[in-house]
Amino acid sequence: MPGKTSQTAHAVASSKLAQSGPYAGAFKEHFSQIIASPAFKGSRRSQEFLQYIVDKALQGQLDALKERVLGVELFGRPATYDTSEDAIVRVTASDLRRRLHQFYANAEPDFPLRIELPAGSYQPEFRWIERRPVPLEVVSATPVEVPNEFIAPQKPPLWRVPRVALYAVLVALLATAGYMWGDRVVASRQTAANFHPWASILNAKLEPRIVFCDPEISLIQHLVHFQITLSDYANRRYLPATATLTPEMQAAVDAMRGTKVAYADSTIALNIAELAASAGRKVRTHPARQLQLLDFKTDDNFILLGSPRSNPWFGLFEEKLDFRFEYDASTGQEIIVNKHPARGELARYLPTAKGGGTGQAYAVVAFLPNPGQRGNVMLLAGSNAEATEAAGNLATNVEALSRTLREHAFDPAKPNQPFEILLRVATMAGSPNTYEVVACHKLKA
Repeated sequence: MPGKTSQTAHAVASSKLAQSGPYAGAFKEHFSQIIASPAFKGSRRSQEFLQYIVDKALQGQLDALKERVLGVELFGRPATYDTSEDAIVRVTASDLRRRLHQFYANAEPDFPLRIELPAGSYQPEFRWIERRPVPLEVVSATPVEVPNEFIAPQKPPLWRVPRVALYAVLVALLATAGYMWGDRVVASRQTAANFHPWASILNAKLEPRIVFCDPEISLIQHLVHFQITLSDYANRRYLPATATLTPEMQAAVDAMRGTKVAYADSTIALNIAELAASAGRKVRTHPARQLQLLDFKTDDNFILLGSPRSNPWFGLFEEKLDFRFEYDASTGQEIIVNKHPARGELARYLPTAKGGGTGQAYAVVAFLPNPGQRGNVMLLAGSNAEATEAAGNLATNVEALSRTLREHAFDPAKPNQPFEILLRVATMAGSPNTYEVVACHKLKA
């Protein structure tokens, strides 16, 4: 599935479009409509963020639309602040995309203007959608005399509307329902609770719970050069007994409380919350380090974000998977081991992109029952944060996920079918650029 491409060129072109004669005033008026809408009511941060990026784009100042510049100019961060630790810009941009999606979802179907913020970019795009009238039917008839004065036509009963007209109306409705925002489908969100696996996860009788990864435990393992076990993590033993730390390292470890949320996790959680809202459900969120083993011995549904190294609770379900994460100390990365290679599949998949880099990564989207409980578990994990984000993109795009399952002999209308999908993710400068499905396995119930 294609990701972002030539965003700077698109932004430049769309900025020129918005500044051109008949369009400039319309876009300014459109911006005012967005800001005043219910979708943006009560969110001054999103309003100011949209105002800033629109102004800079229309002025052609695209260099100002970078994460660090936005952090300094909009949120008062120091020029040297660590963007990997402080995700204020990324979280606000994600919230802005969600609100824009909500605004256009509730707008008139023939609304001609769009202001979009592509995923992974802070450069808005401006679109003017040309609407052409669709001829409904051409009918040969005997000429009749028409009076000079205009007579408003009477609306015919439904059964007298020409069949071609009905088809045209149906096509228009489907086109409106299928309007894509980024790589998400509005219609899919409205029917999330009807398709596997969301029909099971958003079951009205069981509570859906999102478990964020623990980026700090991942950093601790990197600093001390060890691999934490699930048993040690569950018993809150975060350092090996033989660990020798400098005072500076000890102070850094002591300051880590396991409450930070990774940017990829926050984006995925927002998308899941939208799916849940469309099904009339709410989701609970938990930092991984605040949970205990007994929390998983309940009949709730769990969505775990992150690989075993960043979310050790992943290990509770790893035995049931075909594609397993294995940490390779020589490269400092998690590789994917294929327990049951099918024809054309590899036994091992080796990433070439480390976090924040350009190259190839891998991700897993898995759905399986919680052993010994009535609930189910969804696992969204990648060999780096960008790959985890790609897993979340597929999982929350109900149309794409349903299509993938159908292509591999699953029935999306049938609940409780355990599966595991392996993705190959092309990352570019710290963002998931494209991903493709490498394999989809049926898991034993």
